[in-house]
Order: sequence, then structure tokens, then C-alpha cells
Amino acid sequence: MNLNYRQGKKGDSQRIAKLDYIASAGAVEYLFHDLVPGLSAIQLLSKGLDKDEYPHTFRSSIVAESDQKIVGMALSYPAEFHCITDELVSFLPADRLERFREFYSSRVEGSYFLDAMSVEEKYRGAGIGKALLERTKVKACSEGYAELSLIVFADNTRAIGLYEHNGFERVKNIELEPHKLIPHEGGCILMKCSL
Repeated sequence: MNLNYRQGKKGDSQRIAKLDYIASAGAVEYLFHDLVPGLSAIQLLSKGLDKDEYPHTFRSSIVAESDQKIVGMALSYPAEFHCITDELVSFLPADRLERFREFYSSRVEGSYFLDAMSVEEKYRGAGIGKALLERTKVKACSEGYAELSLIVFADNTRAIGLYEHNGFERVKNIELEPHKLIPHEGGCILMKCSL
């Protein structure tokens, strides 16, 4: 398999949004479903990335390509931006944001934050996730950060195993009440690793 890794660019937003949607494992659908008539959660994510406003922009992604098709991505930025912004408050219904209040309030201060990482299912097991993680660590170091952090669903044992194998440790358990669109048990885990 011929793989190429690069920064996200204009025109990648729809593919990055699809992979971000997969990575969110229901969270994006819960937050964005039925907000704008005629637009899916993926379309809303894509439009947001296309606006090219830091930190939620296609530029914040590292993408993995196979035969010029994006098959994986990692979206990351400084952890200070992992929060409930005025834009989220004005856009999302209050009850949806309230369910995610602890999630958005949990961060490792002063760290770089891996917001989302996903590899298309048929390309999993080929080391793409590990390569994206390594490239995100390099990106964080190049921007002057000494730690990388992330949040993962507590029942996503495969991802937790990858992160622990690559130097991450558990920092905090995060409560997240289950919902039919977020079919996970045990909330989430905040993790970090030194760079």
C-alpha cells in the first residue's frame, strides 16, 4: 500500500468531516442532528472546516492518503481551544451542550489536543493510526508543546490500547450520560503523554 501523509488542504473538508464523524462515534450526530434543515451533521462539519477559522479548519488536520484518496486523518490544536465557545453556545441547543459540559471542561492545561483521529475501516491494522499519532506528536513539538492530550470513549478498548502502547496515560474519567445517538457506556477518559 502506497501511503502519503500531509497537512489538510482546501478541498479535503468533506472527507475530513466524514472521518471526524466516524471518530466521534455518535457525538457529532447528537450535537448537530436536525440543526439546519436539509444539512446533515457531516455537511455542517464540512462547512465549518471549510470556513478555515482556527482551530476547527482543514489546516489543523494531518491526512493519510492511499492512491490520492484520504483514508485517515488526525485533527489537533492547542488544548486551550477545547472548550465551550460563544459560537457553540449560540449554535447548539442548551440541553445538548449541557450533556457535554464536563467533556468540554476537561483538558490538560498547556498541552496540545488530539481532537479526532480516524482511519477508514478497510485500512485499519496497517499502522496508519500509529503513523498519524506520531506525526501529531511531531506537530505538537514543533509548535512548542511538551504534552499531547486526547479524550476517548471508555469502552473504545482498541483505541485506548493504541494510545497506551504509544505512551499515553489516563488522567481523568469524564462523565457522559448515554443517549440513543451516543451508544457508549462508562463515559470518556482524558489521556496524556509526554513528548
